[in-house]
Amino acid sequence: MKYRTLGRTGLKISEVGFGGWAIGGSSYGPTDDKVSLRAIKFAADHGITFFDTADIYGDGHSEKLIGEALKGTRDKFIIATKVGWDFYHGGTRKSFDPEYIRFAVRESLKRLGTDYIDLYQLHNPKLDQIKEGRFYGVLDELVKEGKIRCYGISIHNTDEGEAVLAGGKADAIQLILNIMDQRPMEKVLPKAKDLKVGIIAREPLNCGMLTGKYAAGHEFPKTDHRRRWQSDKIAGDIKRLEEIKAIVKHSKASLVQAALEFVLAQQEVSVVIPGAKTEEHVNEHIRASVSPELSKMQIEALRSLSQTELFQSGFYHN
Repeated sequence: MKYRTLGRTGLKISEVGFGGWAIGGSSYGPTDDKVSLRAIKFAADHGITFFDTADIYGDGHSEKLIGEALKGTRDKFIIATKVGWDFYHGGTRKSFDPEYIRFAVRESLKRLGTDYIDLYQLHNPKLDQIKEGRFYGVLDELVKEGKIRCYGISIHNTDEGEAVLAGGKADAIQLILNIMDQRPMEKVLPKAKDLKVGIIAREPLNCGMLTGKYAAGHEFPKTDHRRRWQSDKIAGDIKRLEEIKAIVKHSKASLVQAALEFVLAQQEVSVVIPGAKTEEHVNEHIRASVSPELSKMQIEALRSLSQTELFQSGFYHN
């Protein structure tokens, strides 16, 4: 496993992390906690030191599993979680009120079984909330109190990313970046590098479409957030996937490995966080760091796809 530094925080982390959304059990189909725990421990035993989750993933279940799996070895790992979806008080609503953030961080600490969180992230605030920045005061207080070491913001689009950078406060930005959606690479990544802001690349497999597992007409189970995808979105992604396959077919890399290698080829990226539910998933992810297969020419060819009409027509926010 290779390691990188998370922006100006000085935290050294594995360049491939563990994305904890799927193990929450509420968004990517059914899960088995025993299998999930084995996957987390396998990751920890094979060089992954960065674990990303959120309090809303399974209403705290993902945090509990990560806390349980890393119990007794906490100081060896960097744990990142998120706040912003209030699921505690009936229903679910967005909240970045300072009082709520203080409440939520205490609950996350309990579930994770720790007295500090390495990276605390705001979970997709709106553009006007980012510009207003009311939440920075309480985050700075939590740093001073030792409850969190640093903080970042998870975003959906480049406008939000630029607003985060303009604010000058966040130590990291978590954003969507994959072969099919390369929009942050033009504006956000270069500015983040100049400002020494860490970049956490999520959805590197485009929510599973870059695994090559799904055919046109595929129906996701009711417990899978991808069930809301329209059939034309899936059909379009399959067309885009064929273009990608044509570029990587002469390498030894699987589609999954190629997708992760592409993201890791962007030096502004601190860590890529593919979601994992099994040891097999984790093992394939690790190979992208340990034994990369794509050539520079293939990386450039994948980069050039973003300029084609086929790829520009496929942007989709999850």
